[in-house]
Amino acid sequence: MWRLVSLVFLLLSAPALALTPYTAVYEGKMSGLSASMQSTLSPADPSGRIEMRSVVKARGLARLVKIDPIVEYTQFEEIDGKYQPIEWHYLFNSSGSKRNAWIIFDRENLVAKSLYKTETVELDIQSDHVDRALESLVFRKDLIAGNVAEKYLYVDRNSLLEAVYEKLGFETIRTKAGDFDTIKYRRQRVGSSRSAIIWFATELEYLPVKMRHFKDDKATGTVTLKNYVPDKSD
Repeated sequence: MWRLVSLVFLLLSAPALALTPYTAVYEGKMSGLSASMQSTLSPADPSGRIEMRSVVKARGLARLVKIDPIVEYTQFEEIDGKYQPIEWHYLFNSSGSKRNAWIIFDRENLVAKSLYKTETVELDIQSDHVDRALESLVFRKDLIAGNVAEKYLYVDRNSLLEAVYEKLGFETIRTKAGDFDTIKYRRQRVGSSRSAIIWFATELEYLPVKMRHFKDDKATGTVTLKNYVPDKSD
């Protein structure tokens, strides 16, 4: 369940095409458990590597079952206008949990080396495959360009997966960070009973400001934006 919570927050916090560095804070409940998340998008380093890192912390009674924060981050670069994954890491805790996972991308040979539940595999990938966090960024880039793809390819849990997005309309969403005009999409992993409805704020470079998660069409949790601060240091 905590892996799902982390994924939900990452989908909400992936950076937009302009790659504006920022810090965003989200809060919500998944399966009845409360959590908060701080997501930080860092500027590109001298080598061109960009990192998005999230730290999810349990709140209230949820702290009885999860004390340590969950840290998840993706590192990538932009080449000829396309986002290219470098590596992705998921740290359920710092003591070597079996839930810890990582993916290393070899773009030259189109191979992804992936660790999940202590098993390491090598997967033959296509040029469009990314990690699960970067997949949401690629979708947002396509939203900005007005060119949403039929499907999005990503690597997760030692598997090659696909996601599709269905446009549901427009809606104004009220959050603690303010009111936002949004475009609403349903994200569905192909072959899964789980889906999510995501509200993307047009004025925040299509940053998601709300997401409601479903299993078999039954809502299992909702997450909303609490605070958003762009980094204007440059």
